[in-house]
Amino acid sequence: MLRSELFTDDKVDLKVLKERALGMRWAGMPEGTIPLTSADPDFKPAIEIREAMTDFIKGGYFPYAPDALPGLREAISGSLKTRKNEDVPPEFIQPVDSASACMHAIALSVLKPGDEVIIFDPVDLLFGISARYAGATVVYYSPKHENGHWDFSDLESYVTDKTRMIGLCNPHNPLGLLYTEDELRTIATVAAEHDLWIMNDEIWSDIIYSERPFVSINSLGPELNKKTISFYGFSKGFALPGLRAGYLYTLNAEAFETAMHRCYDLAAGVDYLTQIAMKTAVTDCWYWVDAFVERLQSNRDYLVERMIAMPLLHAPKPEATFVSFFDVRETGMSSQQFADYSKEHCKVALVPGTVKWFGPGGEGNVRLCYSTSHAILKEALDRIEAGMQELAGRL
Repeated sequence: MLRSELFTDDKVDLKVLKERALGMRWAGMPEGTIPLTSADPDFKPAIEIREAMTDFIKGGYFPYAPDALPGLREAISGSLKTRKNEDVPPEFIQPVDSASACMHAIALSVLKPGDEVIIFDPVDLLFGISARYAGATVVYYSPKHENGHWDFSDLESYVTDKTRMIGLCNPHNPLGLLYTEDELRTIATVAAEHDLWIMNDEIWSDIIYSERPFVSINSLGPELNKKTISFYGFSKGFALPGLRAGYLYTLNAEAFETAMHRCYDLAAGVDYLTQIAMKTAVTDCWYWVDAFVERLQSNRDYLVERMIAMPLLHAPKPEATFVSFFDVRETGMSSQQFADYSKEHCKVALVPGTVKWFGPGGEGNVRLCYSTSHAILKEALDRIEAGMQELAGRL
């Protein structure tokens, strides 16, 4: 199959999605409502992954899985080097049952009650959840982002004698932004000078558009990453959210051992079937990821073009991820009010930029996931535009 044929509109199977995609997704919505909510792809994963899992099931045996299948750590290590310029030996990579479990394991490994964690605001809710789970206090930090650059000049002023860790989401969810090498060096230098850990989230690092490259903080070298613990999940780039597949990695041997033990405190490891999917993904399916990103970039460009023409809404252009965090303040509504209006009036479900989901810095914005077919995205934007035109006529 040609790459251009992998993500055509007919590849989104709404019949199956409406049976299986529960929660805030297709199976959890009233009939007729389009859910552009959870950051889950509407597309099926690569055929190689599905066939590898099917072949294993046909074998009829389901033994206990090892910590890592033979060759899995090596395959991940190779992909980190070739795709992201990260030098991570296989022995410092641990498969974990989801990126969120990685976050909890990292937090429990390095934090104690009373510690402070600096979290960029807004950001995905799991940073705050994992820090608080370990008994730490969240310190929200809202760096300015203007003209394509972050300003971290005041980051150090947020460090106190209680600060223990900085949370880094790269690429950034929900803003869809990347970090330059200099910006990452600033963060790493502040952390090193104050002996802070860095929890480095790279779950979105495969969804990168053509304007700017992805730079990992790990590519700065071991001296600036002595206390960096990173993690990755297969839910975004490989469309495998329900398998709870991820891995944790660091160059700090002591921290790696501690984090591994914490992983086992939280769960008993990654099941055999999921590890087969992980190994197949990083070994055979990068062509699929690249084609997926092409589809997503087309969706992103269409979304931004449509949003520019709509009254009352302002949508920046994401550099990465497949979510748009757009400004709704001109409507006079709060984030929650707008999300309610969109769901009830436009029949399009979105995620409000409330404290619950993204921290206090998300207020006035709403997140839209555009990892779906062009036809579904067009219908959703048609509905939102009609709702905005009606609303603008009343203001």
